[in-house]
Amino acid sequence: MSNEEISQRLRRAFEDGEQVDRAMKKAGQRAFQYHAWTKTTLRVWRDGRVVEIDPNDPNAELPDGFEKPEDGTPPWVGL
Repeated sequence: MSNEEISQRLRRAFEDGEQVDRAMKKAGQRAFQYHAWTKTTLRVWRDGRVVEIDPNDPNAELPDGFEKPEDGTPPWVGL
């Protein structure tokens, strides 16, 4: 694939916006899963500042689209 074809595909993806939104949501879910699995603090941008979230705290206020792994297995296992 040429650089021009890649540029055109990227331009269309950003013009539409849906693909970018889906990719960002998936990235957020994977980040949350990684931090939940490794028991590390997740940092997110909220209301103009960085907020730390314990992904294993059942009462934590999570950003939209973040989900805990159902079976506790990170998504990259078995790749």
